[in-house]
Amino acid sequence: MSDPARESVWLALSELWLDTELDKSGRAAIAKTLAISGFSVAELEAIYRLEVAPVVWSNAWVTVGVWEGFDPDWLFEACRRNQKRRHSPWHRGRCWMLRRAMTAAVEKDWRRIRAQL
Repeated sequence: MSDPARESVWLALSELWLDTELDKSGRAAIAKTLAISGFSVAELEAIYRLEVAPVVWSNAWVTVGVWEGFDPDWLFEACRRNQKRRHSPWHRGRCWMLRRAMTAAVEKDWRRIRAQL
């Protein structure tokens, strides 16, 4: 089942892990997408940590990662799976254990974006 607002959030958040430098205008564009999504900051935080980060985090740790953008069909399918299991103790525990590895490379930008919401 398609959820256009959530899909736009997944796509916007995934940009944090692209193999490119995110500048002020890029962060502002992501913040705008998140702000108009209708999700609370708490829900956006959960989407960031439990749905998107587990899918794309490894891109920040490879030598030559994806830099143009993740394939939306692939991203949406993977994030949708994480959305369904985000209340699972196993998934939450795994995300908690890997939180630093999954978000260390993007946490500074995420804080800046979150401050704009």
